Amino acid sequence: MTGAGPRAAAPLDPLGARQGWGPWPSPARAQGYNEQQPFCMFSARTAWPLEPNRLHQLAEQCRGDGSLIDLTISNPTRCGFEYPAELVAALAQPTALTYTPQPLGREPARAAVAAYYRERGLAVASDRVALTASTSEAYSHLFRLLCNAGEAVLMPSPSYPLFELLAGAQDVRLHAVPMLYDQGWLLDMAMLERAPDDVRALLLVHPNNPAGNYIQPQEWRAVQALAAARGWAVVVDEVFYDFAMPPGAPVALDFTACPALTFLLNGCSKLSALPQMKLAWISVFGPAAQVRTAWARLEMLLDLYLSVSTPVQLAAPVLLEARRVMQPQILRRLCENLHTLDAALTRLPAIERFPVAGGWSVLLRLPRIHSDAEWAERLVERAGVLTHPGHFYGLEMESCLALSLLLPPEVFAAGVARMAKEMA
Repeated sequence: MTGAGPRAAAPLDPLGARQGWGPWPSPARAQGYNEQQPFCMFSARTAWPLEPNRLHQLAEQCRGDGSLIDLTISNPTRCGFEYPAELVAALAQPTALTYTPQPLGREPARAAVAAYYRERGLAVASDRVALTASTSEAYSHLFRLLCNAGEAVLMPSPSYPLFELLAGAQDVRLHAVPMLYDQGWLLDMAMLERAPDDVRALLLVHPNNPAGNYIQPQEWRAVQALAAARGWAVVVDEVFYDFAMPPGAPVALDFTACPALTFLLNGCSKLSALPQMKLAWISVFGPAAQVRTAWARLEMLLDLYLSVSTPVQLAAPVLLEARRVMQPQILRRLCENLHTLDAALTRLPAIERFPVAGGWSVLLRLPRIHSDAEWAERLVERAGVLTHPGHFYGLEMESCLALSLLLPPEVFAAGVARMAKEMA
């Protein structure tokens, strides 16, 4: 998932001054859209604020004169990694010229996904793997599968700003549930237990982006028990699972006996650093009767679109195998850039770095003399460095910024040096 960029007129702030439960703010309401307005041919669900905000305008001005260092880049194909040469040949198989539509995807591709999970110690049968063109598409299908129009899903925050847009496009509302922070991020189980009756699913990113925390086993057990009791499905997004820090220490969840209907999402975009290949997947766990019904309905939804291309499906085993080349490079990069950041912060005691257990991002908390938006704008104007303000991810804490750790080390170091000079 790419996430929404700083182009939005007002980066999504799902919490703000909102008290208690409620949806993330509707872009249509933000635009003053009137459903009764005559002669309007467009739906309210697409009334997004599309005007560039001030941060975007400042960044484009700086980019135009060649002075911008963009510390938000998370596209691995723009970060100087070395890709396996065999990837191109894998996409040029002659059998790709024959079209044999299969709603769940071709069996060899699904078997390659099952083999990846087997290597992790997780038993996933290939007939319980469904291919999609992206995790964004997977979410859209699951929203359609699980929710009627106007119903809701839960999403711990901070998290992707893209989720609200994906849910809204499917006529589903998103309830943000702020995580608790005490030297680490935790799910607010008390608030989850008070969720309204219109909730149909709980979405979890494991590890979270941008907070970088894995769901802990005791949280997972509590989530499963609560979801089963309330009749919710659980959707677990593991796109950053393999990028634990320190390397090799991800937190594995137990999917073997889920009491709640549970969907597991992943894809090659992060796993193998191949977002351009458009290959992701859904797996399912839980009570047998619910799994059978869900799978039959999901197969029908997938049959409506058949979105994963034949060349990509044929290349899937090679695309997944590329993770063995790409992940070590990325993990070294993440660790090196985090070390560079920590060295710079030793001279800036007023800035707090949040712990990172996994993922490609890091959060900083700056002095509260400026808001997060003001800090981000100030850094572009005065230092030529682009960062994301925390409220872009629905982060409730004041004066927080998010940085990508994926950039080439010399670019990241230069950006951090400019930030440190401005904040000294």
